[in-house]
Amino acid sequence: MNSRRRTFMQVCAGAAGVSLVPGMAAAWPEGRLMPVLANSSPDQVEKSIKAGFGGGFTVYQQARGKGTIQATIGHGSRRYVVVSNNLLDWAVVSSK
Repeated sequence: MNSRRRTFMQVCAGAAGVSLVPGMAAAWPEGRLMPVLANSSPDQVEKSIKAGFGGGFTVYQQARGKGTIQATIGHGSRRYVVVSNNLLDWAVVSSK
């Protein structure tokens, strides 16, 4: 393994470790994430949902609100309403 690859892997491992620490995501200024939501396409939202929940989920509809994205997703016969304010963290609001 060459030194560039070793350095890259160490940086990636460090970043992954920091993301697991509770509260570190809250330390990121919210104002810096707003352009991500404003400029995101429906395809990017769908990719984010599938990355967060798994490839077996289907996105039925999406809606943008004040700094949040709400989507109705489904897997099999179950449907869920999920919300996110940064396209990284999705929270299940309700299930049907």
